[in-house]
Amino acid sequence: MFELDIARRHVVTNPRGTAFTMISVAIAVGIIIMSLGLTEGVRLQILENTIEKNAHLIINPKKTESYINMYRTLSETMADYPGVLSVSPRLIGQGAVRFQDKVQGVEFVGVHPKEENQLMGVQESMIFGNFSDLIFSKKGAILGAKLAQSLKIRPGGDFYLYFKNNSVRLKVIGLLEKGTVKDETLVYISLDTSQELIGQGDVVSEIGVKLVDFTNAPALALLLNGKSPYKTTSWQDFSKEIARFVGNQNVTNMLFYIFILLISAFVIANTTIMVVSRRKKEIGILMALGAERRSILKIFLLENMLISVPAGALGCLLGLGLAKLISLLPLDVTSTGSKAGVLIVARPEYFVYAMIFALALNFIAGIYPAYAAARLDPVEAIASE
Repeated sequence: MFELDIARRHVVTNPRGTAFTMISVAIAVGIIIMSLGLTEGVRLQILENTIEKNAHLIINPKKTESYINMYRTLSETMADYPGVLSVSPRLIGQGAVRFQDKVQGVEFVGVHPKEENQLMGVQESMIFGNFSDLIFSKKGAILGAKLAQSLKIRPGGDFYLYFKNNSVRLKVIGLLEKGTVKDETLVYISLDTSQELIGQGDVVSEIGVKLVDFTNAPALALLLNGKSPYKTTSWQDFSKEIARFVGNQNVTNMLFYIFILLISAFVIANTTIMVVSRRKKEIGILMALGAERRSILKIFLLENMLISVPAGALGCLLGLGLAKLISLLPLDVTSTGSKAGVLIVARPEYFVYAMIFALALNFIAGIYPAYAAARLDPVEAIASE
């Protein structure tokens, strides 16, 4: 087909215009690749730190009660539900820690270590000791790293944990670092010890539930609230801002990509219009030789499409390179002194999306200039300078 031959010749013989268009497309594609990697990295970090390492459902006591008495039966019932991954009964209280002459308010959580680790992935956050040691050390405690640093207490040190008029002497057997404000107040103890401290018998204050698919949490919470007197809350309810972010991220990204598409399309369209104005005489000659208007339209569209493939590939490399550079930037320093960079996720399908974007961008940008070229009057075009 002669249109393709002409389009190919024009691309080769107009290096400046071709390079300008390629750079415009490559920058747009590079921004898309980089933003995809960044936003997916942020999403995964949110899922890991806020959702995957937390309960998807929280079962609270009945309205007329402060604690859950039949928690063993309720936990076993929940574990049998389809899609439930783990269940952990917990007894949570607000108390105070005293070490030597230092006193600080804390939140203590009494748990069965095995169930809690399945629910929260606590062992992954441990920087000293083993979370499972709580099974054998009833008077042991695992502290948040910043809390231990504030109290200037080291592993093996003894301290007192107070709740109202009760107290218990505990030994630090581990330290953990979640990277959240919990590191400043959190104290993990065994469920038996917390029940002894609170003095309400064999009870818990809540039951945490993790699901195979966290998106099913609202539906299961609605089902449980309809069947049980206990109040069940999904993670979407107590993390509404995060849930809204995760749910709206795709929409936000799409609007951003459309914005990039429009800006880039205007730049490329402007370049193509300039090319058309310089080639009016050639267009007029082609029409005089019998070329139909649709053939002129095809020539300019094909030119843009031929440029889009290498431009898309260049943009993918550019975006990947920028993403790698950004991922090397240390943006956070943990209390252990380690530097954490930005998480960049580069999925293979992103490059497919980028190539589709490049083709769509050049096609959209070329429609008006190609149409304008096809509508030229042959006589006027030949007579133009």
